[in-house]
Amino acid sequence: MRTEKEILELRAAVHTQQRAILDRASAEKRALTAEEDAQWQLADVDFAAYTAELERVRNLQEREAEAQRALDAEPVATRAQMQDAQGKQKEDAERWARELFFGGGVSRAEAFARMNSGAGAQRASTSSTGTGLYAMPEEFIRTLELTMKKFGGMLQAAYVHRSASGNPLRWPTHDGTAETGNWVAQPRSSDITPRGLTFGRKSLNAHTWYDIIGLDWEFIQDEQVGLVSTLLAQLLGESAGRALNKAFTDGDGSGKPTGILDGTSGAGLGKETAANNAFTKAELLEMVHSVDPAYRNGASVAWMFHDDTLRRIRQLDFGTTDDEPIWQPSFQVGQPDTILGYRYIINQDFPTFAANTKIAVFGDWSKYIIRMVRDMGVVRLDETFAARMQTAFLGWLRVDGLLLQSSALKTFKIKA
Repeated sequence: MRTEKEILELRAAVHTQQRAILDRASAEKRALTAEEDAQWQLADVDFAAYTAELERVRNLQEREAEAQRALDAEPVATRAQMQDAQGKQKEDAERWARELFFGGGVSRAEAFARMNSGAGAQRASTSSTGTGLYAMPEEFIRTLELTMKKFGGMLQAAYVHRSASGNPLRWPTHDGTAETGNWVAQPRSSDITPRGLTFGRKSLNAHTWYDIIGLDWEFIQDEQVGLVSTLLAQLLGESAGRALNKAFTDGDGSGKPTGILDGTSGAGLGKETAANNAFTKAELLEMVHSVDPAYRNGASVAWMFHDDTLRRIRQLDFGTTDDEPIWQPSFQVGQPDTILGYRYIINQDFPTFAANTKIAVFGDWSKYIIRMVRDMGVVRLDETFAARMQTAFLGWLRVDGLLLQSSALKTFKIKA
């Protein structure tokens, strides 16, 4: 496997090749020829492939870093103790997988005791059959969550809050961008007066999502336990990531989360284009400045749009004499590609380019809250699909999503 640095160097070479094609046409004040356009498109395929490989490597690094943080959080132990703990963790995970996929069970009392102990590989999730519950191994949850993020741009951007129960969660809101305090003369001729803060309050609920995956008995019987559990985590993670991402993007709040593009409670308008068939660099710059400076700094500030919109933004440099492209690829390990100096997140549930359409959002994504109740639960269904010679696994999750501060995130809209 290539390192992040090696992939960045290969991608940089492709970018230099593309840039040379554009610069040549720009210097001659003409559009790209058919041959040049074909060369550019072919190079762009390579660039996209390197970008995808880079994302996979970074996801793996994130996974390894998360595992290391978990180890670092554990009390200092001797090498022998650590090896014993790792062996016990592996044994627990294998036991859970055998019980979940091949039947058997543990008592509910034992399962809840393992869940509440906080020890070993278990977290707060459970899986169950008709006779018992199983604590979910950490590796299963980690694979599940990383897959969900891969297929859900909103999960990458927003602030995720985990709660132990699904009762309505009332979150206070306050916008202090217009507050300045007061001046007082010396010596004071009157008492100073405290300013009363006005807080809003928004409520986050717990909407239930589920998916059922049926596996043939032959497949379960023939495959190794680790492979089956990894496959299940990936399948549930992908379907959950896609479903949740769409709801967090355009959900209307009725039986599902309220999406960032919702017309009532979503992000407000930041910039509308002058034309209904194009947008300009200047309009993207105006879009950035439509967001208050207080919400334009920090790690959570980013663009979000469909991959087709990224393609159009990159093409804004075609045939121009502007030597400062707004899209800048990363050439440094650990640093993202940027647009006007800000990172971006691809969300395939955003609309593609069309008149009267919101195609992008920019601002501080920590102000969009995703509420998750515990982790995903998994239930084994032995009898329901027996006539099909299948055992089904039902995954379910309780979530909600809501924009807390409308001034923190703004939309970029194409004119009607």
